[in-house]
Amino acid sequence: VIISAEDGVADTIKPRVMAAGGDPSRILFLDTVPDREDRERPLSLPNDVPIIERAVRRVGAKLVIIDPLMSFIDPKLDPYKDRDVRQALTPVKIMAEDTGAAVLIIRHLTKATDKKAIYRGGASIAFVGVARSGLLVAKHPEDESRRVLASVKGNLAKPAPSLEFELAEANNGAVK
Repeated sequence: VIISAEDGVADTIKPRVMAAGGDPSRILFLDTVPDREDRERPLSLPNDVPIIERAVRRVGAKLVIIDPLMSFIDPKLDPYKDRDVRQALTPVKIMAEDTGAAVLIIRHLTKATDKKAIYRGGASIAFVGVARSGLLVAKHPEDESRRVLASVKGNLAKPAPSLEFELAEANNGAVK
């Protein structure tokens, strides 16, 4: 299940899935739900977790991607307050435990480069606090054409070594 507010399904997500050797027909794209007037509105966390859970169960999903998380946090909640972040994400955690689906949450980095990596994500540190694992993707410090995937938090195992990778254009023009 992919919940995305920024990338278009047809022009970005499906081509990237295909470039990675995936089958887009096995993905359920979910970003809006009908409101009381039967108009589409963005999903809202924690309010719409039951909708996400039904979707996960319907297709037997093993992974839920929420990208970017801040687009789906209930506007009544303050993403800079620990309590509000936990209120938004605890139902997501429970849904993951109940369904067995892993949840990958994407959030953007702040512009401040002088902070430790774990504090570089936007808004409250509680976003990482609730998670069992925190990863960071950033440009390689010595080669801007490469990227680094680094562990900034891991509650269930010792930190894995960082991985380097580069982005390339696939045959279909998508980035992989």
